[in-house]
Amino acid sequence: MLRFSLYRLVVLLCVATIIYTTLRWCQILFGRGDSENRHFQHTCNMTELYRHELEHLFERVHRLLVQHGLTHFLCYGTLWGQIHMAKMLPWREKAEFCVLNEELMRHEEARFIRNFYASELQIHYLHSEGIYRIFSKESAARHAAPYIELVVFQLDETQGMYKRIGWKRRVLPPHCDWTPSLECFPMNLLQGTLPKRPLGRYFYTVPMGGIELQKYHYPDNWWKDVKVRNCNLH
Repeated sequence: MLRFSLYRLVVLLCVATIIYTTLRWCQILFGRGDSENRHFQHTCNMTELYRHELEHLFERVHRLLVQHGLTHFLCYGTLWGQIHMAKMLPWREKAEFCVLNEELMRHEEARFIRNFYASELQIHYLHSEGIYRIFSKESAARHAAPYIELVVFQLDETQGMYKRIGWKRRVLPPHCDWTPSLECFPMNLLQGTLPKRPLGRYFYTVPMGGIELQKYHYPDNWWKDVKVRNCNLH
């Protein structure tokens, strides 16, 4: 029969901590985002009202970013919507702009945030992810409200790549080839005058090369068709 001892308890806690830390690092190093990035089976479960609110909120955020002179472009699922349908994908609860950290740093953060509140928008920054999340104060949605994410990227001139920021990535190897969660893409995709493409009723900036950005953010499945259930996409 094992006898309880403080030494054995400390050893067990240390082993458990090491195992947990190793698993978390593996998830960060080799994971590529949430389940939306990995699964391609969707149901059109968002109401027409919800999608209308999301599109309206997206345009409001766009206008504010233009007022601040900030480069912002479609990315992630919102860019997929533009590529496949020229509108928001009908199963998504959010939309994304990607923005550049070096431009944000030129603005006083408090004033930047106040301008959103002055426009009846709620905004908060997720430090671990390097994301600004924005909601409308007057959303008519009964349950979860649509929201916009500003995903912040920083230029690494040594590598010639843009990569995600956020404190959980700062402790990882900084090289793009070693750390997939940095979600790097080459700087040439943002060089020159960026084109504008339709998304719903409006035109928005997209990166150079059309689908090229998705090859970096979805390297394992960017070429696959999205399978949709219970949805009329026409």
